[in-house]
Order: sequence, then C-alpha cells, then structure tokens
Amino acid sequence: MKIRKFLFLLFPLLMFSGCGQQERSNILTPDGSPSVSIMDFSNPISLKPLAEGWFHRTFWFVSPMDISFVTKDGYPSIRLATDNSASMLFRFVDFNLDQYPELSWNWMVEKGINSDISELTEEGDDQPARLFLSFEAPNGEKHRMEIIWGNREVKRGDWKYIKGSSFPHYVANGGDENIGRWFLENVDLVALYEHLWGSSAGVRLTDIGLFCDTDATGGQTVAYFSDIRANAKVGQ
Repeated sequence: MKIRKFLFLLFPLLMFSGCGQQERSNILTPDGSPSVSIMDFSNPISLKPLAEGWFHRTFWFVSPMDISFVTKDGYPSIRLATDNSASMLFRFVDFNLDQYPELSWNWMVEKGINSDISELTEEGDDQPARLFLSFEAPNGEKHRMEIIWGNREVKRGDWKYIKGSSFPHYVANGGDENIGRWFLENVDLVALYEHLWGSSAGVRLTDIGLFCDTDATGGQTVAYFSDIRANAKVGQ
C-alpha cells in the first residue's frame, strides 16, 4: 500500500493522536469585540520552541512545510512553502458560532500546483493553501472540514470530496488566473456548517489550522496568509 493512501485512510486518527500530539493550552477565546484576531502576523509567533496555544502537526514519512514570517506587498504574513512536503500549523481557539459566524482572512498563492493529476482524486489531492477547521456541537459531536484554494478543476463556491471519503472541502478561491494576487475572503461558517451537518446552534470553532501540501503530486508551492479573524456579523 502506498504511503499516501495509508495516510489518507488513517487521516482522522493520525490528525489528533500520536506522532507529536500536544495538549490543548492557552486557548484563544473572544473578548467580546465585534472582530477578534486569531492569527496576527505583525507580531510573529515563536517557532522554536513553538508558542503556547499553537501546534505544528507533522506526518509520518512526509517532510514538513517551510514556515517563515515576512511582509509581503505590505501585508505582515506567514509564508508557507512546500517541496514534496506537507504539515499543518494549528491555533487552539474556542469561538461560539452563535456570536462569531464569520471567518475572514487575506491570502495569496505565489506558486500553485503544477500537475496533470486531477485534484479530485486521492493521487492529486494537493492544495497550495488550506484552512483546516474543527467544530464541536453542544452534545460533544465533532466535525472537521477544510476551506481550500482550488487548482484548475474546482472554483469558488464549489465543494470538493475525494472518492471514498466524506471529508468536505469548500473552495473559497483558486485558479491559475489568480496566482500572485492578494484576496480578502469572508466566509459564513454558519452557512457552511449547516450545509454539511444541520443546525449550528451552540456549535463552537475549536481549532484552525494552516495546511499546505504537495506530498501526493511531488511539486512545490508558496502561499501567504495574513490577518485571520473571527467576526460577529457576516460582511462586517
């Protein structure tokens, strides 16, 4: 069995158990402001040692993405680069969707996926930029999804599912024509959650991760994220 397929099949288990899992601490909670910064890279976090409240999730047999902090086109940013590699940088949070239904961020993909392998297949399931989100319902039920930058086969507003997996991916932007441009995104988390799992009443956002990967296609990517925020009202 190929390593990629092995990791894909065990992804939910590997994500949050073993291989360097960290106890949740210094959880970011809202202060009541209408817009709360989740990741503000004008003050870069420590990577070695990693700042408390953050977690760098690496994968067995796969090199991690390269992480650095830069000011790109005037945006204080985190730069994430891959070279046949993948990993995830998490921030532990606790935001109730009843109060904070919107997620906003700035991002720019400088170098996208250059592969003839379909991104709709397990073998081509790489994206130059992803936001990984974890939710918990009042009854303890947990759900996870990703918001992604699409390659060539999916566009803004599409949902992407890999055959054999129920793991959902919402496409917020993408395409070769948008490479090298900054975009401000505003996503209604309540609408996304309810599209997938029903009522969002009392649901909390508990983790947000930045995820870039080219371990399936073996390529290289460069992406930037800036100013990720939870907002009290959609469009605010």
